[in-house]
Amino acid sequence: MENSAWFAKEEDWMLKRSVIFNKNLVMLTFMEVERLVRLLGGLPRGSRVLDLCCGIGRHSLEFARNGFDVTGVDITKPYLEIAKDNADREGLSIKFVHSDMKDFCQPGAFDLVANLCTSFGYFEDINDDLLVLKNAWMSLAPNGKFIIEILGKEVIASTFRKVEELEYDDCRVVAESTILNDWNLLECKRTITRGDSSDEITAYHRLYSATELKGHLKEAGFRNIKVYGNFAGAPYDNHARSMIMVGEK
Repeated sequence: MENSAWFAKEEDWMLKRSVIFNKNLVMLTFMEVERLVRLLGGLPRGSRVLDLCCGIGRHSLEFARNGFDVTGVDITKPYLEIAKDNADREGLSIKFVHSDMKDFCQPGAFDLVANLCTSFGYFEDINDDLLVLKNAWMSLAPNGKFIIEILGKEVIASTFRKVEELEYDDCRVVAESTILNDWNLLECKRTITRGDSSDEITAYHRLYSATELKGHLKEAGFRNIKVYGNFAGAPYDNHARSMIMVGEK
């Protein structure tokens, strides 16, 4: 995987903030959390939730609004600062931690660990992905649950477009995607144009099929693993546009 530290470049994350946290997506947050909790069979008020790779905290804030005890973890300091400012503005008590996801582990500290929005598969070494899953398992209390949302290999295969042009409030984006290493890796180059200024950003994601990721969750120690096509609990089939996987400790 080229440029394995792409995910540590804060300036790139800030450049694409309005793209990955666009208004339409942010507006869906309350619905995503509501459906996520229902998918898990409910979550008692006061439950301890870890939002792993929380970004600007859109899910962290919504979890807190629903009465959960929330910790948000992210590697991008400016995002955490935005998340904290937004939480403070609403009077929400959320602990935000600056950490690489593969390094964060608090044994038995959480009832739910959530890793959402394809915030997984960043590392050059697959063992680091497995370490993230093992640390998530370790960080859960007995019978705690882990939920992960990614673009599964099957979804990408059925929806793949080499080039997409997208318009947002403050910018235009040309996204060029390339499948690498026999369907093991997705390279995504974005050219973001604001006015007369253009920036190119490249990101890499390791690709997982449902069978592959389920096997890794089992290896990490998870049981009762379920796979869904969305937060409403649709099957993970040829109509799915996302892959949601839930495992229990």
